Parts: sequence; structure tokens; C-alpha cells
Amino acid sequence: MKKQLKKIKIINYLINPIKISYLLKFILSAKKSKKSNYICISNVHSCIESYKSVEFRLAHNSADIAIPDGRPIYWALKLLGSKSAEHLPGYYVTEKICELANKQNINIGFYGSTSKNLTKIKNKLHKKYKNLKIKYLYSPPFRKLNLKEEIKIFKNIKKSKIHILFVCLGCPKQELWMYKNKNKLNCTMLGIGAVADFLSGNKILPNKFFEYLGLAWLVRLITEPRRLFWRYFSSNTIFIFLFFLQLIRYKLFNKI
Repeated sequence: MKKQLKKIKIINYLINPIKISYLLKFILSAKKSKKSNYICISNVHSCIESYKSVEFRLAHNSADIAIPDGRPIYWALKLLGSKSAEHLPGYYVTEKICELANKQNINIGFYGSTSKNLTKIKNKLHKKYKNLKIKYLYSPPFRKLNLKEEIKIFKNIKKSKIHILFVCLGCPKQELWMYKNKNKLNCTMLGIGAVADFLSGNKILPNKFFEYLGLAWLVRLITEPRRLFWRYFSSNTIFIFLFFLQLIRYKLFNKI
């Protein structure tokens, strides 16, 4: 797929208003061409990280595709005039990709999370998708890797011959990791963050009704208040304020 995808700017990061069908076609095309690329699954947290950090903004906006994981990001696309936008939550996207991999003989792998979590993910996915080929699982240590360790990781990923690598390091680490290492691998990378915990069953997946109302974050906050309260309070407040200013400018511009 050589066509340049449309990107819409939300505050100061870029999102592709696409449908799941296009995303799956993109992944299949990348498999055939063996081209390295990465996909960001983006929400309010990553939007505000982009606002605060030039380094993160570069990593995010350099992605081949960035999709609206959070409901507020999807609503923002709609308010900015995107009729083709589709809400693509990380869990839903991961599930659809696993379905595709199961049918199309596509090798997948996971990088990040804990060894225990990865084992749970592998077992649960194999129960659901009988033909799914999970060829790579690695939980890196929670410290900066040295050059020798990095070289070994890239060598093992290539040796596994995976076509899709789910990167479970959390935002902003996973986006920075994919950006830094894109040219060292020949697979499609997706930063799925907390989805790894949903896949393993360690965390509760928000009800579809809450997700539709844009309250999936509230379910997570209730289950992890100490870890997530300040992040959600600060990120959501900043996002609402900055996007409100952007929307006013957009409406005024379209009236002229």
C-alpha cells in the first residue's frame, strides 16, 4: 500500500482516521513486502505526552499509522470533520489481528510485560485461536539494556521470523522503542501497552457500554486509583482545555 494516508492533527500529534479493514490490509501488505513499520495505538495519555515531549512527539508522528484507541480521540477526529474515522480500541485491534494471523498463517510475537503475563497470554490465545503461531515471547529486564543485550534481542526476533510484534512496554516507552528500532527489524510493530494485561486476564476489560460513553478510563481508575489518579486527572484536564482551543480555531476558520 503505497498510498499516503491522511493524518489529522489533534493538538500537536497526528492520527489516521481509518477503518479496521484498511489496517488489516496494511498489515497483510507489509507481510508480503517484508517492510519494517510500526503502528501507534493512541489515546489521551499519548496525546499529552506528545504535547509535553518533543522526543515522544517525533516518535509518535513518525509512525506509519496511528489509530484512535481512546474514545475522546475518536470524538476529536469527528469534531474536526473526519467522516471516515472509526474507533479502534487497542484490545479490539489486537483481537482482529490475532484472528487474521490465525487464518493467514502469520507469525506473531510479544516483547515486553512480564514472563508470567506472557505465558498467560500465550495460553489464552492458543485456546481461542487454535492455529495461531506465537513464535516469540520476551520479557526484557526493567532497566536500560546494554548493547550486547540489544543485539541479542534483535537477532532472536529476526530468527523467529515473526511478521507482527506486539510491543507491551507502556506509553511512552513502547513508542520510543519502536521509533528507535524500526530499521533494525523487518516486521510490523504495534504498541499495545495495557492490552497485554487484558489479554492475560490480569486486568478487567471495560464494559462496551462504558467504552461507548468514553468512560473506559474510569473503570481502570477504580481498579488502580493510586497509580492512575494523577495521570488521568492531569492528562484529561490538559487535553480538554487544549482541544477546546483547537476546536474554536477550527470552527472559526471554517466559517470564514
